[in-house]
Amino acid sequence: MLRAMKDWLAWHESYDDPASSLSRRLGVVRRRLDEVLDELGDGELRLLSLCAGDGRDVIPVLAARPISSSVSAVLIEFDETLSRSSAEAARLAGLENVTTRCADAGDLASFDDTLPVGVLLLCGIFGNVEHNKVKDIIEAVPRLLAPGGFVIWTRGASAPDRRPEVRSWFIGSGLNEVSFDGAPEAFGVGVNRLESSSAGVACEELPARLFTFVAG
Repeated sequence: MLRAMKDWLAWHESYDDPASSLSRRLGVVRRRLDEVLDELGDGELRLLSLCAGDGRDVIPVLAARPISSSVSAVLIEFDETLSRSSAEAARLAGLENVTTRCADAGDLASFDDTLPVGVLLLCGIFGNVEHNKVKDIIEAVPRLLAPGGFVIWTRGASAPDRRPEVRSWFIGSGLNEVSFDGAPEAFGVGVNRLESSSAGVACEELPARLFTFVAG
């Protein structure tokens, strides 16, 4: 995945600055995840977070919910230190149904046993892969989701701004846009949903490799 080319521990330090764009993005992702879980209700639910870092997108949200025990979450993170931090955070929060795997999130074999899921998080990924590969990732998303499932994704601002194109790719792949938080912020947070009528696409074969990070 070439993820070791960036100092991800240093990158995560920006979360500790409440004025940082990354910290503000985190707040939006958590809020949208909470809304998605409210929408899906009280039943059993599987959640998958790819490139999950230390789990701060997911773990505090689940810990604050009275029905969190009904959510079975798998967090995939390549960095060993971040993965250990995620596992420890889940343990301290008493979330027995949260599993952290130190594995390559771009490799389907790291998570294919969890599919399909009701909630998929693709945060911090699209800006770290070749842009022409992002569309391939998005087109695979319906095959990762259960009917009615949600995907929460992020994409930072750039020149040119890729966020409108990414949004259109999700819609073109049969994933209805539920919300989008973007400009004037330097980030974008999207929520899309797979409608039941699109569920047949999930039967199509998935690629062995979903994405590869570029050096940087």
